[in-house]
Amino acid sequence: MELVAHRGCPDHGPENTARAVAAAAARLPAVEVDLRRCGSGELVAAHDERVDGFTDGTGRVADLDLAAVRDLRVDGSDEPVATFAEILDAVPAGVTLQVELKEPGLWRDVRAALAADDRSNVRLSSFSAPALAEIARSEWEPETGLLFGDHPVANLDLAAALDCANVHPHARLCLDPGGRALVERAHDAGFGVYAWGLDAAAGDRADPAADDPENRAATVRALADRGVDGVTTDTWDLPQP
Repeated sequence: MELVAHRGCPDHGPENTARAVAAAAARLPAVEVDLRRCGSGELVAAHDERVDGFTDGTGRVADLDLAAVRDLRVDGSDEPVATFAEILDAVPAGVTLQVELKEPGLWRDVRAALAADDRSNVRLSSFSAPALAEIARSEWEPETGLLFGDHPVANLDLAAALDCANVHPHARLCLDPGGRALVERAHDAGFGVYAWGLDAAAGDRADPAADDPENRAATVRALADRGVDGVTTDTWDLPQP
């Protein structure tokens, strides 16, 4: 099972930054980042709609031009918010890049950036059905996947309608009593299964006497036992399943 560096593993560095992504790419086979469009049109690596929660600034990403976004510093570090071009430079060609599209309207610029970088080992994901539908209606055929946290059967059907190659269920869904059947059903439909929410799922399973690393390692093993193909993680300090 593949361990995917969620936002560049924020347990070890400022999330979604070029520095964090480069460090994680040296340790794990895949790195995940979030993309949004800033106010002047460029693609930047940002999970939240507002910068308040992850930088020293305030406001909506979509309302700030690139210069204003670049003046901000992430998570108390000296690292700026990264552009997509900087993320591509930070991830070696042999490491898979998993890109979460946080909103519709990004795919053309993402495609152009990937083509300019001659990058092929990329997975695109989104909670936004419209963002994935835009790609499905286009002539571009990247590897796409639907993110979801509930209603697994309905979301498997939606992923098929969106012509996705993968599904990205919350790890909890894969660990529930019906989790093994969910993974098998997804595989039977031809999907790769890349889970998210490892830390929350580990907390759900936590023994009060056990520390977080033990819980996360046990959860990774449980996901691998259920046949999950990959899972995002905030830390690279986990045993390879």
